[in-house]
Parts: sequence; structure tokens; C-alpha cells
Amino acid sequence: MNFFFHINLIFLAFILTSNTFAQNQIVADLSQENVKIATDFQGAKILLFGAYDGKKGDDIIVIVTGPKGLVTVQKKEKILGVWVNTKKVNYINTPKYLSISSNRKIDVILNKKTQKLSEIGLNNLKIRIQPGIKVENEGNWRQALTRNMLKSNLWSINENSVTLNKDSLFRSYLELPSNVITGQFEVKILHYRNSKLVSQQINSINVSKSGISAEIYDIAQNYSTLYGIFAVLLAVLIGWGSNLIFRKV
Repeated sequence: MNFFFHINLIFLAFILTSNTFAQNQIVADLSQENVKIATDFQGAKILLFGAYDGKKGDDIIVIVTGPKGLVTVQKKEKILGVWVNTKKVNYINTPKYLSISSNRKIDVILNKKTQKLSEIGLNNLKIRIQPGIKVENEGNWRQALTRNMLKSNLWSINENSVTLNKDSLFRSYLELPSNVITGQFEVKILHYRNSKLVSQQINSINVSKSGISAEIYDIAQNYSTLYGIFAVLLAVLIGWGSNLIFRKV
């Protein structure tokens, strides 16, 4: 953690103990607001720390949401002894990353109706199938989407992971996997009392590429045709070189 983050911790403690800390207010900070992805990126662990005007029995829920977009779910079937993709369903407005953390079980904090209205929970996300696609057994596809995102560590539910201290301080660790995408991530901290929202704060994390991986990414985005041609030529050269080596051996 850097020097400025430690200063922020002291500042938060000062706010908490002073008379200027407004009723029902919540303040929070992150140990890292900018994450750089290089070729050797193994993921990132970020500390979220804050103060809140709490009472015994209050709860904190932290929701980290990455950029939204299209996510494809594919169905594989065995044809002539080979597994191939035979069907697919595209979901739009889907979080490419989602982490929900809480100090205790979410079902204890909020009832099912509130969870659905607030989109808290992996099954409560307001995402939908791309228009124009006819789908049978949509529920099975939706379950497959959740299963795939959980397996890839891009979605997660982390109950009992937010630590509360003396009804005034909280902390939690946010983990970004190595396969996380780039973009702006929203960090929403929600303070509940008797299942009612008391206060909230929104922070952000910026995830971007750096080094040679950033250059390759920029080329792929801005010069997609040239990048595709280069990738094909590179694959051909690698295949030709490997064949030449093994032929000599």
C-alpha cells in the first residue's frame, strides 16, 4: 500500500472520531485505484477500508461491477466422437465482472424482494437475451451463464468477507482475477440497518493494459484487419518452422 493510502486511513479515523462525521454518513477508500495489466499479470488484491455511522446489527454490502457487454453461452454436443459447439445464446448488458461481498449472509440482511429490486445476487441481474434469438429452456441457458462466469472467477459471491469493527469501521479485500477485462469498475458500498438502506458510497477502479500487451491490445482494437492478417501469418510461420525443425530431426 502506498504512502497516500496510509494518509487516507488516518484521515478516515479522524473523521470518525470528530464531530464533523455526519449522521448516517459513510466514507471509504481503496488501496489501489489503478490496476495495470501486463503480460505477467496474475491478478490483483485491493483493500477497501472505510468508516460508517453504525449501530449494533448494521450490515455492509460491497458490489464491484465491471464493464457490461455481450457474453456468449455455447452448448457442446458430441458428433461423430468429437465435441463441437452446436448452439449459442448471446446475453446483452451483462457484467463482465461482478463481485458481491457482505459481512454476513445476504439472505439474512435482505429479503428476496429487496434483493431482486436492488439487483443483489447473481440471479437478480437485469440482463437479457439478444433480440431476434429464439431460445428454448431459457432458464437452463441462464444457469449455464452463471455457472460459466463463476467457473472463470469473473462472478463471485463472498458472504462473511466484510469485517466490521466497533460498529464504525469496515474493511474488505477485492480480488481481480488474471483474466479480468479492462475498463472502469464501479465499487458500491451499501450500509443497511434493519434491512433498510441507510447510506452508500461509490468509488471506482480503472483497469488498463500496460507494456507490450497494451500495444498489442491497441493494434487489435484500432487495426483489427491488419492484426488478423498478422496473426494468420505468424501462425503459418510457426507451423512451417516447427515442420522444418522436426523434418531435420
